[in-house]
Amino acid sequence: MSKDTTGPGTPWSNPLRDPSDRRLPRIAGPSGLVIFGVTGDLSRKKLMPAVYDLANRGLLPPGFSLVGFARRDWADQDFAQVVHDSVREYARTPFREEVWQQLAEGMRFIPGDFDDDVAFKQLAVTVDELDAARGTSGNYAFYLSVPPKFFPKVVRQLKKHGLADAPEGSWRRAVIEKPFGHDLASARELNALVHEVFAPEQVFRIDHYLGKETVQNILALRFANTMFEPLWNRS
Repeated sequence: MSKDTTGPGTPWSNPLRDPSDRRLPRIAGPSGLVIFGVTGDLSRKKLMPAVYDLANRGLLPPGFSLVGFARRDWADQDFAQVVHDSVREYARTPFREEVWQQLAEGMRFIPGDFDDDVAFKQLAVTVDELDAARGTSGNYAFYLSVPPKFFPKVVRQLKKHGLADAPEGSWRRAVIEKPFGHDLASARELNALVHEVFAPEQVFRIDHYLGKETVQNILALRFANTMFEPLWNRS
């Protein structure tokens, strides 16, 4: 049985966690998230607010870090302001200043395009600095919120600059948005390229609409099914 790491005084206890929220038993361990294409609608309307909602529910570690990568001449505080505006407009949980301030402390921005070796070198330096300053322990997910044509460039740059290689005892993950290619052949080609850099267990493919109809009809599924209805209740 795994040891409970959420109690008061334990290494991963989160002072911002809402004790009445029991939907998840544990907060995440030390980690950070790098979003490529951070200026797009997906990031602004979905990803940034979702990160804040997790923080607001106390499900992120206190040292969680968020790094944005895009072709904008922004400083860290400019990026933080963009995230702030997105959170205020699109987050599903109430805005709390103390949650926001803790989250904002771990925000960094890297300006550059996907061919820019200097930008990726700076990203590697920033990840190392956050490990030291925020205790992210080398654990990073790289979210490719970009069109499929840019997947090869980003993945190759991650490999080239050592960002895909996790330090011992840590992890690195790649999160890839649908569409994954434009047909079967291109999807297989992209898949082979990604697996040259990341092992299959490191790759997470996201389709926000897969299963949407089933989720929207979950109550009908429960009450119309004599097998599920007796099981899906508090008693």
